[in-house]
Order: sequence, then structure tokens, then C-alpha cells
Amino acid sequence: MAEPWTRGAVVVTGGTGQIGRAIAESFLAEGAHVIAVGSTEARAEAARAAFAAYGEKAQVLVQDLAAPTAAEALFEQIEAPTAVLVNGAGINFASPLAALTEADFDRVLGANLRSAMFCSQQACARMAAAGIAGRIINITSGNYRYTRPNAGLYAASKAALEMLTRSFALEHGRQGITVNAVAPGLIARPGETDAGFVRVAEYYQDNSPLDGLVSSADVAGAVMFLASERAAMITGESLVIDGGFSIGRFDFPRRTS
Repeated sequence: MAEPWTRGAVVVTGGTGQIGRAIAESFLAEGAHVIAVGSTEARAEAARAAFAAYGEKAQVLVQDLAAPTAAEALFEQIEAPTAVLVNGAGINFASPLAALTEADFDRVLGANLRSAMFCSQQACARMAAAGIAGRIINITSGNYRYTRPNAGLYAASKAALEMLTRSFALEHGRQGITVNAVAPGLIARPGETDAGFVRVAEYYQDNSPLDGLVSSADVAGAVMFLASERAAMITGESLVIDGGFSIGRFDFPRRTS
């Protein structure tokens, strides 16, 4: 049976960032028509250059999906039927809860939740109208399972996206649409020298049973699986890709007797 991405376009929001570009390139390598969506023209230009070898199969659009009505405006630009939507748009954010402002709240929830909510709404409507048994994959975070200092709002936005995943799966399953999530741990940044990132990366690696960080390719592989026919009977689920970091704590004090 043909893979879902042969039935229409693959839309990847956040498709000009590190993870999004890896996901977009994985679909392009399979011959899919991919529409990568970024929030700035500078990132879009870099993505267009990276995807140039794929010719007309690769399209890059610019849209600030945190804004009201942005999702509808995006899908009005897409002429091909949508077969796969990857909601990868979002921002990381660090602040103690006591210092949060309403503007912070609106910005983080807009980027991390509003964009996925209304892009999924648009995609499901179009898939159903075209009779396409499509796929939606949300990129959440290991932070939906645990929080850390200064990550309360970010973790809450990702936990909300996890529940939105299950709700869309429940309401659109009878149309043949599956909705799942991929929750990455800390993503490796090859060549990164920032002392703060290196310190956190070492902590993740030291406390991961698999002794390593997640790569963008790891995330893309999980997305490709959930978008494939092999995952046709999986919906409303989350695939955690973190090397085992979230299953327990290596740094828990050990009993000696």
C-alpha cells in the first residue's frame, strides 16, 4: 500500500529550524512534496538553499503561526491536498514563574499551542474533505513528563499539546486520520560551545541510560515511522525520544546497605 505522503503534500511547520529541516529532508528523500513553514524570511532563504536539490518538490513559506487567523492564511496558500501535517513550530522559553508576564504567556502559548491547534484544525478539515486518511504528528518535548527550574510555562505548553494530540486523535479517527506526538529530549547541537548548553548537555548524557543526546535525525526517524503505513493503527500516542533520560535518575542517591 502507498505511503500516506504519496496522497498529498507534507506540511512541516517550524520546517526551517534544526529539527524541522531534518524532518522535511527525510520526507523529501522519500519523494514527497514538502511545504516547510518558517517564521522569518532569513531562515526561509537558508532552507530554500538547503532544499534546492529537490527542485519543485520542496516549497518554503513564511508565516507567523502564533498570530490569530495565521493557520487559515497558511492553508489558503497551499494548493495541493494535505496528507501529512507535522506541527514543529514552537519556541523554547526559560523564566521563573514569578517573573512571567502576560505577554510571555501569550507568546509561548501562541507559538507552542495555538499554532498546532489551528493548523491541525485546518489540516483535518482538508483531509476529510479530500477523503485522505492523513497523518498529524506533533513535536512536543520530554518536558511534558517532567519539569525543571525556569521551565514551568514551557512544560505546561508542551503538556497541553500532548492532550491536544489525544483529543484530535479521538475526534478525527473515524475519518481515518491518525494524530500522534514525538517528544524529544535535549537535541544535540554539533559544534556548540556555549558553556550553559554544554553543562546541560553533559548532565543529560550522564543521566541517560544510552549515554548520548538525541539528534535531529532521531526525531525525523520517529516522525517518518508515525507518518507511515506501519503506524496505521497507532493514534493518540506519544513516542519519547530521549535516550531513556526520563525513565529514572542515575544521580539518585544509592543505598549501600
